[in-house]
Amino acid sequence: MSSVETLAYFLEEDSLRGVMRDWPEAMQLMVRLDGAGRCELLVHHRDEAGRVLETLREGLGDAAETLAVVPPVEGFATRRVRFSEEQQLLALAASTEGLSESAQDYAINYRFACEEGLDPEAVVGPRAKPLADEPESDLPQVAERRSARRQSQPEPEPRLFPEGFEAANDPDRRECSLVVAQLHGQGARVRLTLEPGALQGAEIPVVVENVGHSEDFGCFVLPRGALARWQPGAPLVIDMPQEQFPEAWAARFRKRTHHAQVSVTAKGIFVRPVLPEPAAPPEAPMVEVAEGWSLGRPLRAALLVAGMIVAGGGVAIGWNPFSVGEEAAAPLIPARTGLSALAGAETAR
Repeated sequence: MSSVETLAYFLEEDSLRGVMRDWPEAMQLMVRLDGAGRCELLVHHRDEAGRVLETLREGLGDAAETLAVVPPVEGFATRRVRFSEEQQLLALAASTEGLSESAQDYAINYRFACEEGLDPEAVVGPRAKPLADEPESDLPQVAERRSARRQSQPEPEPRLFPEGFEAANDPDRRECSLVVAQLHGQGARVRLTLEPGALQGAEIPVVVENVGHSEDFGCFVLPRGALARWQPGAPLVIDMPQEQFPEAWAARFRKRTHHAQVSVTAKGIFVRPVLPEPAAPPEAPMVEVAEGWSLGRPLRAALLVAGMIVAGGGVAIGWNPFSVGEEAAAPLIPARTGLSALAGAETAR
């Protein structure tokens, strides 16, 4: 974070709904990061952004001058945030368990406070994550909603498929985009390119630091938030550290480009590298013979062997590969060499 000690980054409703479809209307998320590596998520209504910032500044006390806000807000310092960093923050929000439900409960509380003329800050109470031990709300609207949510959860059915496999008739599993992609080594990273045929040459890579692998390492998965603004058919370049891959895969990607099958679902980006086809052996040239015959290598090999034997004087081949009928079955005739051949010539005379 360079000289900035505390960063308040506001993720707006449209961006959040891109990674969480049930994110409530008019709700935002502030991500607070500090130089010590701490991270805090604060859900709030968009009309509360100013008060959220003032509360944060007051809480920092003497360190308030180290606060920077993104997007820029008058009266506060700011800083430049890369697109890839924004994608990482969205991926963090999407992977935080219970965040969307907490935002929905908060929206109900906020609306109730406004309708009753109450101070939302007093009604809502703490909003920062972690939310693992979220306190029960006294508001009947929230209590009823939580009770209905628990009751609406179906009883688990007997498992029909192996672990990790489910039927596609669940509405939450209907989202799936199949994407053409390529994988190759790029410096110290592995680069995944979606829709490489549509690249314009000016794409800025999205950096994803966390890569999950299947048990057999035949497939890896990336957070769905990495594609927050991506649309099917559009190109996208994703860079991942090589150390996030087994060395066998990293070495292959460094050596050559691999095609990949990519499935984009609501739960993640699933990538299956495709091993290249083994190189086919060179096809032997065809030998053209009489009457349009083409016998290829077997004939050429037979002729070569015959030539070698005849040249050595061992036997004379009495078989003509181009003959037909009874001649084709003629027996081998012993050849005469040296003195026996001369004697035979004298006898003939």
